[in-house]
Amino acid sequence: MDVRTKDVAAVGRRVAAHQDAALERLARPRTADRLQAIYRKEAALALRSSAAPSRRVGIALAAACAAATALAFVLALPRPGDPLTYRVQGSPGAVGRWVAADASQVGLDFSDGSRVDLAPGTRARVTEVGPLGAGVLLERGSLHVRVEHRDDTRWVIAGGPFEVRVIGTEFDVTWDTEAEELAVSMIAGRVRVLGPCIEPPGRAVAAPESIRLTCAAPRAAAPQAPPPAGAPSEGPPAPPPALLPGASAAAPAPVPPASPPARAAAPLAEAPSGGWRAHLAAGKLGEALADVELLGIDAVLGRASGAELVDLGSAARLSRKPDVAARFYEAARRRFAGSDAAAAAAYHLGRMAFDGRGAWAEAERWFAVYLAERPRGALAPEALGRSLECARNLKLDARARELAARYLAAYPNGAHAGLAATLAGGAD
Repeated sequence: MDVRTKDVAAVGRRVAAHQDAALERLARPRTADRLQAIYRKEAALALRSSAAPSRRVGIALAAACAAATALAFVLALPRPGDPLTYRVQGSPGAVGRWVAADASQVGLDFSDGSRVDLAPGTRARVTEVGPLGAGVLLERGSLHVRVEHRDDTRWVIAGGPFEVRVIGTEFDVTWDTEAEELAVSMIAGRVRVLGPCIEPPGRAVAAPESIRLTCAAPRAAAPQAPPPAGAPSEGPPAPPPALLPGASAAAPAPVPPASPPARAAAPLAEAPSGGWRAHLAAGKLGEALADVELLGIDAVLGRASGAELVDLGSAARLSRKPDVAARFYEAARRRFAGSDAAAAAAYHLGRMAFDGRGAWAEAERWFAVYLAERPRGALAPEALGRSLECARNLKLDARARELAARYLAAYPNGAHAGLAATLAGGAD
């Protein structure tokens, strides 16, 4: 037992001696080299420790920059209570300023993403802006309108006596000043068209529908009897009274109607083509006017009804015969003073002075006559709005402010509301 134990111990010592000898024979780095390796390792650890906060700071700075950029973008967006803004060909637009497209198309870009393009020959202006939409008045020509859809969007495109109410859609709209006709051609979505000659709640138009509307449709009326034999001829109409700045228009004194004839007069002769009255009833104003000119205008002036005189005046105006149109309108005012026809004739006389000659003072006097005779008539919003433009063009600041206050009180959302709000504050 003891011998065996001694032998095992001797073997162990010999193995240990061989291992020690083998270790001594291995290549061992110098002490200086080992110290240099230790220094390099500690330096690397220190560098990583110092770089970690730098990376965290860099990440934090990047996050802060991203947050600042997002905040700036959010602040740049129109807030719910801010009115829209728009740009004309890249330049800031102003409410109430006319925009004219002469030889090329002009685009209006709105801050809600909507866009209105004016075709060449078009004249329009932005009359008001709000947080939910804008109002655009189309004086003449064609617009291509693309309104971004939102549930509470409120856009209005006005042309003549019509308003196109838009929620979110794309369409073309044209206002023909000569024919007094509005054309709407839907591309996407739907709109609602309102006007004095459209039954409430208006006419809905959905894509791909196209419509044409006019309030100048002729109205047939019973023939009027001629004045009694020997009655004095009618003299030229007195011009409307001049208005001092700030003064209100007074209705002209009514003209007594002619005495009823003692006997029924023979009906007025009609042209072989079917008669000017038949043409008026069918909406063929040009043919009606041609028939009347064939018969003789003087013969018709004394026998046509008030509505017929206004329609024939419009036919002459649309045919670019302002002198002939004035004769019909003036006859309507002389013979049917106080009637709807006489009031409409006053409006159209003002419109001819406004559109045809730029005679602002004369135009405003006639518009004032219409407003005095029909303060709540179908043409009252347009007459008051055009009166406002006349006062502005004449630089009658006090008169413009008075008319602006009247317009805003009566038509706060009307086509001229933006201009009225500007002028009510004393700015042009």
